[in-house]
Amino acid sequence: MPNRFLIQPLSVMANRLVDSKNSITRAGRWLATRGAALFAELSEFQQRIWVVSIVNDTYTDTFIVNEGSFEEPMQWMRRKQYDPDMLQRVDAMQRSQVIQFELGDIRHRLMRVK
Repeated sequence: MPNRFLIQPLSVMANRLVDSKNSITRAGRWLATRGAALFAELSEFQQRIWVVSIVNDTYTDTFIVNEGSFEEPMQWMRRKQYDPDMLQRVDAMQRSQVIQFELGDIRHRLMRVK
């Protein structure tokens, strides 16, 4: 009979251990998923490339903007004084999409190529 009382608490402890392990496993999976998403977002930020044409009345200048050399997402666009709406539109661009902005008397055309 003494074993019956010993076995029951052991089974209760085992169930608690399994529940605890399941909670840790779920938390670990959530953390891994979140980490993978964050890494993918960071990788995406460092891989985006745009062809930018700046058109003025007297000239047109076209060049490549590679976000891989930025310290933060859309750093070049921020330096060019893009407003928050423009930054949001650039951030949402798909590959091969073209958008155009007017900044004073200068027109910026962006095409995302990667």
